[in-house]
Amino acid sequence: MTARAPQSSRLNACISPTARDSLTPGSRDRLIAQEALRIRWHQLFDRIPQLAERLPDTTDLYEAFLEWAVAAGRRLDWRMHLHFLEFLNSEGIALQPQDHIELLAASAARWFASPEHRQRGLALTTGTTTPKVVVALKGHSPLERGRVKLAAVPGLEPTPGIRWSLSRSGDFATLTWSPL
Repeated sequence: MTARAPQSSRLNACISPTARDSLTPGSRDRLIAQEALRIRWHQLFDRIPQLAERLPDTTDLYEAFLEWAVAAGRRLDWRMHLHFLEFLNSEGIALQPQDHIELLAASAARWFASPEHRQRGLALTTGTTTPKVVVALKGHSPLERGRVKLAAVPGLEPTPGIRWSLSRSGDFATLTWSPL
């Protein structure tokens, strides 16, 4: 019987391909880690099909992104697609404005399910998409569907980087931007 890896190693292996590879091949822990990484791959790429189609080998890119995110201490919560955009930019991968919008919309869609924010609205933008912003609005009740749309904000000046703004009521008359 193979000894189990320490719990911290098993948890790290679920978000780090390098940590996964350090587990015993064929072990239960490694299979669980591989499945967790596969699920996260789908969480990332299934929401950005147009960009995923244009990217080179998504498996290698995904694994490099995860290692970068772990090393940089990035949280892979609703902001995962924002961090992926940040990573792609840092790698010098050429992106079109529609790629930015697709990544922002994917992040907004994941934000709907985020338990940490009780606000009703989220706006996201990058220096490439400004003056356009991706806006996400939660429904007034649990049964009302949320919406994600692209909107123009007159007078919004392009600023480098990725920015976001929350709105308790879903009214974006005044935007207070936070950097990623």
